[in-house]
Amino acid sequence: MSLIKPKWPRKQRLADYAKNNFTDPERELPRLRRQLKKGELPGELEGSLWFVWILPDGSPAYGYSETTPEKPKERRIESVNTGNPLADAILLKHEFRQGMATR
Repeated sequence: MSLIKPKWPRKQRLADYAKNNFTDPERELPRLRRQLKKGELPGELEGSLWFVWILPDGSPAYGYSETTPEKPKERRIESVNTGNPLADAILLKHEFRQGMATR
């Protein structure tokens, strides 16, 4: 029993991807390269080789990239508490108009 869990999605060479998924891989390679360059197919260029990100079943892992930055975390600010309910309501409304999240 292996304790190492496989990491998915994985990179697969473009030539191997074409061989596994198309009957005439040599004819499909230029189209697949175009799709990779446009970003229609998930993959990347390393040196002179193209790689496709695939899932365990061999299908492309759309929306995945190692270089995709993480989503920025939501900024939260402390709402002002002046002690005056009317002033607090006006300040809260102003914060919402600015698009800031409040606690």
